[in-house]
Amino acid sequence: MKLSVVIVNYNVKAYLEQCLRTVQEALKGLEGEVFVVDNQSTDGSVDMVRHEFPAVKLLANKENIGFSRANNQAIRACSGEYILLLNPDTVVGEDVFRKAVAFMDANPRSGGLGVKMIDGTGRFLPESKRGLPTPTVAFYKIIGLSRLFPRSRHFGRYHLGHLPENEAASIEILSGACMFLRRKVLDQVGLLDESFFMYGEDIDLSYRILLGGHENWYFPQARIIHYKGESTKKSSVNYVFVFYNAMVIFARKHFTRRGPQLFSAIIRGAIYLSAAGAIAMRFLNRALLPLLDMALLMTGLTVLHGLGQGAMPPLWERAAWAAGGAVILAAMGAYDLPRRAAGVWKGLAVIALASLAAGHWPQGAFWWPMALLAAMGGLMAGARILFRAGREGGNATSPAESARILAIGSPDEAKRALALLWQTHYGLGKEVTLDIRALGKGDDAHQIRQLARRERIHEVVFCAPDLPMGRVIALMEQLKADGVVFKIAQPASKFIIGPGTTESLNDLLILRDHAANSSSALRHRRMLDVSLALFFLATLPVGLWFVDHRAGFVRNCTNVLLGKRSWVGYASPVADKRIPWVMPGILNPVMADHLRPSPLTLIRADLEYAKDYRALQDLRRVIGNYRFLGRPA
Repeated sequence: MKLSVVIVNYNVKAYLEQCLRTVQEALKGLEGEVFVVDNQSTDGSVDMVRHEFPAVKLLANKENIGFSRANNQAIRACSGEYILLLNPDTVVGEDVFRKAVAFMDANPRSGGLGVKMIDGTGRFLPESKRGLPTPTVAFYKIIGLSRLFPRSRHFGRYHLGHLPENEAASIEILSGACMFLRRKVLDQVGLLDESFFMYGEDIDLSYRILLGGHENWYFPQARIIHYKGESTKKSSVNYVFVFYNAMVIFARKHFTRRGPQLFSAIIRGAIYLSAAGAIAMRFLNRALLPLLDMALLMTGLTVLHGLGQGAMPPLWERAAWAAGGAVILAAMGAYDLPRRAAGVWKGLAVIALASLAAGHWPQGAFWWPMALLAAMGGLMAGARILFRAGREGGNATSPAESARILAIGSPDEAKRALALLWQTHYGLGKEVTLDIRALGKGDDAHQIRQLARRERIHEVVFCAPDLPMGRVIALMEQLKADGVVFKIAQPASKFIIGPGTTESLNDLLILRDHAANSSSALRHRRMLDVSLALFFLATLPVGLWFVDHRAGFVRNCTNVLLGKRSWVGYASPVADKRIPWVMPGILNPVMADHLRPSPLTLIRADLEYAKDYRALQDLRRVIGNYRFLGRPA
């Protein structure tokens, strides 16, 4: 056996299926085997592997035993001369395995090999080649100097930024996302260290390969796509602690003679500093726009009173008015994602009406206060345009229903892909196809670029049955700066995968403006919950006569106000990760709509509720089932 491929999976069914299809193609001409170790997925991954890939050797664990233990579980059963540890959210080109194996055959000192990885936008992933995280290198990484000076031989050693990305080089650390290993070397240095649950195990194994007298190589002639971050968001506080604590474990294990207590203290201090930074950034991401709006509203109030409209209120009073204005803007959707100006203008209209009703509108003046409001609205709208461009991505601003999509493949496959996207997007703004037979007659990337620019395309969909994955990867690299989103449609367009998305008729891929977890839906739900709870409490002496469980009714009103419950939620607990999480409900669509509570009805009702949330439907359900609002949770 030449090559054994080991894939550890946890709840990324669609990515795993795509990965396995590309692995099958890449193994052609090689004697190989494939292992999938599933760490108790709940998304149907195990059944999919059994039915779609019967030749794959499946190990289905009854608990999540972690990345290292799961890989070791399969490695012990492997019989290949080389073993590849591969993430399920990867796509490999047809020639990757042959090229990597040939390189290692020709370089007997190589114990491990990593390939060039690009993300779902075609951009190079710097973790394709890494240096040893010595205490100094790790410290530069944590405090951000490696990011500030990525190509420095001194500060940028974590990702070896000084090495060209398209030249093979001897490196120190391989990425566990795609890690070719020589079996004889593993027998010598040992398997993955199971004290690392997630992160760090690839660093540790790579270093032990070096200590064993072998070499690790970066080999960019073999390229893959890695949709990294499907299970962990790099900006999260949890990631900061898990990742950098893995560095501490590594340092204690390998740098015990270099002052481990001092190093550990420095690293832990940097961890808490990074965690504080992550918390601050998350706060700013949410609070920066409201703070800017409050500053504009305070400025407007100052200008208004400075032009003779009464005595200048104290600062605290102006701040309170500005905060109230921000609350009104929020209620009108000014902070919903994606950022749009419509909520701003609605909010300012309500603020103007509230000022008129409260008698704060300047007497005898109309046009110049309106001009002031218009100027503030223009500044607020401009701020949202900047936020969209800088934080949400260039194409994230386009509503899904108006997306302009280019499908590249055979006419039949392109038609199927567009038909699926039409349904998952609730309609398309523009459908363009490029027959695969029209490519290959010149510069393919230039041809696609020209067509995409002429038609103002937002998404490019490659049809997998018609295009080799190696060619898709090459095109993505060449088109990475064009600002389009790349997706790959599987055979018969069973599902379509892009950066952070999987689209199929079985998965919940929905128009974001109507999803139960969209910004507007969450806002409408919370406003409805609080308004109804306050109304029910205010009318409690009367309302108690019409409910079945009076004590439960009061308790439910309190829990809704505290944000622990919602008036309406799903009919069953959400174990299916395709359905977005919402607050547990007192009522549910099946019970409130008087449907028969069969298992199929529960699933369909929850799907419909999640796909197309309407606050008015919730209000109808609450009014129609008032007597049941005291039911226990």
